[in-house]
Amino acid sequence: MLGATNVQLGHMPGFLVLLWHTMRRLIDIDLLEDEQLQASMASGSMAILLAGVVVGVFLAIALPHEPISIWWFVQLAVISIVALPVHELVHAAAFKLVSGFNARLKFGFTNWMLYTASPGTILTRSRFCIVLLAPSVVVTLALWIGAAVAGEPLLGWFLAVIHLAGCTGDIGYVRIIRSERNANLVQDTERGIALFHDE
Repeated sequence: MLGATNVQLGHMPGFLVLLWHTMRRLIDIDLLEDEQLQASMASGSMAILLAGVVVGVFLAIALPHEPISIWWFVQLAVISIVALPVHELVHAAAFKLVSGFNARLKFGFTNWMLYTASPGTILTRSRFCIVLLAPSVVVTLALWIGAAVAGEPLLGWFLAVIHLAGCTGDIGYVRIIRSERNANLVQDTERGIALFHDE
């Protein structure tokens, strides 16, 4: 049990409210040590990729002919790599927006993953889920729609699938947060997240 603790809580966009909270720590998630979560991420990524390839084959048959050349694969690889830091920038923008522009951001690379963090920042569960899911929605749709507008809808589909397959960590966190019914606050930590009940 944490006693009366002064915490920064992103209350509404544009404002940061300082409140006194008595919070009970429910669970800590350490992504770097949680082998079950890592396995879930890997299996989720594979499921998305496999389903994406199957749908992609049907799209290739159904859509007007889109030339598949070496250049097509080069675009797929290069844009997928560029999307990685863009993904993190969207996380950063979401952190700033939902915390009233007071979240202190940290960028890094560990275990072959880029990451954006705001260690110590505490948000309501819904706002933290927005931060987690923002790139999954914004970047995935931007890749798909952008390529489709450029006349390469099949490329857009596979760009979207590859990006979404890389979002399983964020999606996994959301699943954990939503499954912990008593948790109404989420704290970003150096190695993952912590869930609290604000009493």
